[in-house]
This record gives sequence, C-alpha cells and structure tokens, in this order.
Amino acid sequence: MNFKNKITLFILAALPFYLNDFSNIFVKDEVTWITLDYSLKLIPLAFLLCMIKAGNLSFKDLGITTLSPKRFAFWTFSITALGLCLDEPGFSIWGKILPSINLGSIPIGQDSPYFLLDMTVGLALVAIAEEVIFRGLAFTALKEKGYSPSTVFIISGITFGLIHWSAGPVAIVATAITGSGLMVCMWKTRSILPTIVAHYIINYLSFSGMAVKFWGI
Repeated sequence: MNFKNKITLFILAALPFYLNDFSNIFVKDEVTWITLDYSLKLIPLAFLLCMIKAGNLSFKDLGITTLSPKRFAFWTFSITALGLCLDEPGFSIWGKILPSINLGSIPIGQDSPYFLLDMTVGLALVAIAEEVIFRGLAFTALKEKGYSPSTVFIISGITFGLIHWSAGPVAIVATAITGSGLMVCMWKTRSILPTIVAHYIINYLSFSGMAVKFWGI
C-alpha cells in the first residue's frame, strides 16, 4: 500500500467514521458508546500523526497552518455564520423533500451525567477530527489529483455527508452541503483552524437545541 498517496491516506483516515454510525444503531450503553465514538476519532488522528512522523504527510497537508489574528477572526466569524445558515435550516428544508429515515441516535440525552462531557470534549474531538480529515486532508488529496475546486467541493461534501448515514437521507444531504460550505475556508486560506471553531459552535448550538429555537424550526 502506497502511504505516500494522499488519496489512500484520506480513505484510510475516513474509514472509521463510516463504521462509527453502527454504534448509534446498536449501542445503548452510554459509556460503551463514548468509548467507541471517541476511539474512532482518535485512531485516525493517531494514524495521521504517524504518517507525519514517517514523512508521508505534513501539518500543512492537513490544513493546520496559522493565520494572522485579524484573518483568523474574519474567517472564523464568516464561516461560522455560513455554517449556521446552512445547517439547521438545511435539515428543515430537506426534511420536507426527502424521506425521514433514522436508523439510530446518540444515546446521551440532556439528562445524562455524561452530557456535559460530550458537549465539551466530545464535540471538540468531532470538530478537530472531521476538519482535519474531511476538510484539510480531503482538500490536499483531491487538489493533488488535479481536481477543479468545484469537484473538490462536491466530492469532499459527499464523503462528509455520508458519514452521517445512520441519520438518513436528510442528514446526509444537509451535512454534505454544510461541509461544502466549510470547505470555502480551506479553499481560500489553506487553514482549518477557523473551521474547527465554526464546526464546534455549529454542533454545540445544534445539540443543545439553541439553533432550533433561534430559527423557530
């Protein structure tokens, strides 16, 4: 296997995310779910770190590059606003068009003793892992293959949307579009630092129910 091929690395790093949704379907014990969910995000990150140490990747390949404070603030605000406009309203719009199929769900509710842990550590881990792989590495791998920006947006969006397969067609389409929106930042800045913050805020507002109340959906 050619570990210098970034498409190969992207596929290997992304694979655990497609397996992760099985825990949403079959695992109801909260501690077991947390263990599986967090592990399937830490493992790809550890793999990519090994690839960096082996010289097959660089932090820049993952979109981990610094921005000036002014540029970071601008892009963090802009991409967060864009993501918030695409995410929850997107679920509402596509929910009226596509069939509502939900094979499973996260077993941790707001009354769970682990809710605060998952809303902080869990969502931070989601934001970091998914942005590193589905924005940073995806952009680098697809651009290296010579794909046009529009193709990069489409492929990266679809691959990101499909990791939410257990939540059905509505979640797949809505998250694919939101993911493509977040890719704007990587395309323009070559950095995922603003999108990590944006991703966390979007998820926090969504899972806390604040986004639904704001949009009146």
